[in-house]
Parts: sequence; C-alpha cells; structure tokens
Amino acid sequence: MSSKTQEPRRTWRFPPCPGYDVEATESWLQSMAAQGLILDEDGFFAGFACFVCGEPRRIRYRVEAAPQKRVFDDNTGPDEEARSLSEEYGWHFVARRGDFYLYACEDAEQVELHTDPRVQAISMNQIRRRAVGSLVSFLLWLVLYPLILGNWMPLAVFLTLGTPVSLLGNVLVVWSIGSSAASAVQLHRLWKRLRAGQPLNHHKNWQTRARRYHCSLAAYLLLLCTFFGCLLALWNADAHGDFTQPLEDYEETLPFATMEDFVPDAQWKPKTGGPLESTVERHTDWLAPQILSVHQSGSLRLADGRTVSGGLTVDYYETAAPWMARELAREYESYDWRRNQKYYQSLSLPDSLQADYANAYTAVFPTVVLVHGNQMIHASFYQTSPEAELSLEDWVRALDRSLA
Repeated sequence: MSSKTQEPRRTWRFPPCPGYDVEATESWLQSMAAQGLILDEDGFFAGFACFVCGEPRRIRYRVEAAPQKRVFDDNTGPDEEARSLSEEYGWHFVARRGDFYLYACEDAEQVELHTDPRVQAISMNQIRRRAVGSLVSFLLWLVLYPLILGNWMPLAVFLTLGTPVSLLGNVLVVWSIGSSAASAVQLHRLWKRLRAGQPLNHHKNWQTRARRYHCSLAAYLLLLCTFFGCLLALWNADAHGDFTQPLEDYEETLPFATMEDFVPDAQWKPKTGGPLESTVERHTDWLAPQILSVHQSGSLRLADGRTVSGGLTVDYYETAAPWMARELAREYESYDWRRNQKYYQSLSLPDSLQADYANAYTAVFPTVVLVHGNQMIHASFYQTSPEAELSLEDWVRALDRSLA
C-alpha cells in the first residue's frame, strides 16, 4: 500500500514590527523558529507571515536589501548568481518582505552573511534613498492629488464633505506621512550605523514595541475603513439625490435673492422639465450651517410686456466665521479664472454696495462674488432673450440687498 504524504500544517502570524525594522524582523523570525514556527516559502502576504509548524529549531535569519524596488505583489527573489553565492556561505533565500530579502541558516558555526557592516551599508543606502524618494512622492500625492481633485478649492470641499469626514481624512493623511517619514528616518539611522562599522543587533527585543505597533496599525485601519465608508455613504446619498430637490418643493426661504426678486413688479414663470429644471442642493456642517447650490431657469415678464429669460446659478455659504467667507470667495474667483482664462474679463460694479467685499467679472457668463459678514455668494446670471436684458447693476443690487 502506498501511503500519502501528509501536508505540513501552516499558520499565519501578524509581524510585530514594520518591514523597515530590520533588526526586529530578524529577531522575531528567530524566536518563532525556536517555537517550532518556520517561515514558509510563501513568505508574507497582505501583511501576514506564513509559517510551517514543526519542531523547534535554531535558525538565524538575516534581512538583506533588495537591489530593485518591489512592484505590487512581486515576490521574486534574488537572481541565480546571488542565490548561488549566498548558498556557498551556507545561507539560503527564504522569502521577500517589501524591499528586503530574507535569508536563513541553521548552522550555528557558519560565518555571517555579511562580515563587514560597511559593505552592507552600500546596499542599505539604496533602500534609504528609495524611502526618501517614496516620502517625497507620497507627500506630493497626498497633498496635491486631493487639491487637484477638488479643483484647488480645499475649504469648499472641506465644508461640503463635512467637518467630521474632512478632519478624519486629514488625520489619515498626516498619519500616513508620519509613517513614511518614520521609515525614512529609521533606515537613515541604520545606514549611518553600518557605515560607521557598527554591526546590526540580531537579537533585538521586539516584544517591547509589538503591542504598540499592533494597536496603532489596527487604529489606522479602523480609521481608514471608517473614512471610506463615510465617503461611500455620501456618494450613495448624492447619487440617489438625497441632497437635491426641485426648487419649487423647497419649503425654507432662500437667504438670497433669486430671479423673481430681480424685478419686483415682473411676472415670474419658471422653466419646468428638461435638464435645466430649477433645483436646490443643500448641505450643512458644523462650520457652515447652510451650504446651498441653486440653479434656476425661467423668464420674467416685465410691466411693458417684454420678456427676460435665462438662468441663475448660485453657490451660497453661511459660515461660522467671516474669514471663511472671504476665503471661499477667493477660491471661487481663482477657480473661475483658471477654468475660463480665455473669456475672463473684469466688470464694473455699481456704487454703494453694502457687501464687505464684492467682485464682478465675465467667466463665460457675468459673475459676481459678494461677502457680507459670514455670508458668501457666488452667482452667475445668463440671459437668452433678445428683446430685453437686465443690467448687471439691477441683479447685483438685488443680491446685495438680500444679504444685508
């Protein structure tokens, strides 16, 4: 009878230290081998290490800087020449963890993989440089990408997402940058020690920081999942139109003038149906009790029988402090200039406006930005009727009076 070979039992463990902590990684793997848990060739996956369960063994592990940066899930090891050279000295390649190769040796009398720390410093310098480069790239990506995605309007995006979600996102950004900086700093210190001829500590006490590392990583993952869960909830609510409704169904009084207020004695007729239907989108936040985005289209029949038709688009913020309103005005002005430089042209404002700050310009359509205390309004008014047209002074004064 043929007997089936029993597959060795495997188990997974979460490392007590980050991959860049070379000394703690070596010491931890050696202590695991002493407990009968031998690092498997599957190595590390999704942050966990795979071990084969067996008899306790005395195995030395050494971490070696990989010459090439790891790309995604690439687990390739050293080339054949490097493998053969290390095996001649009694060390065999086991697995890869990030930008490092892991070698093992069971012969206690065998010489070290590296006998001169200064030689090891050469390869470690490559990892150090990569860590610094990654930190710079990480800073640019985490800071510039959200700004680009938010059209370089950080305060407007912050208030629209909501203070809790935005603060959570900023905490994650700072945390991520700090972790990347810690990696670069520790690798730099390690490189300096090796360059000075000081050997690595292969028996570092990894237990002292294990609990803190596990708790900090768990907290980070929890915050990350919470953040993306909140973003998904906001996206789902927006996709289902929870924040938007037809303007005619909006029960509260708008805190600013709309088209029917531009000419008090005119007869207002809203446009119904189609893509230009009048709508209002409402958000609220700790730092901005009211955030309204209104699109209104229709026509005004004047007392002399002529008709003024067109559309009004308004972004309105009631903020917790006047400086926020001024900053929002600056963001909207900069956005209009960047987006419509070809059509941008300054316009003259009427005299004696009550607003604390006012600016008018053409950015495809005539646009006005007004700040009154802690209120900011950004309004664009386009007119499509050939028979009559309201002057800039008429509708800007109506908006200005409504904020007073």
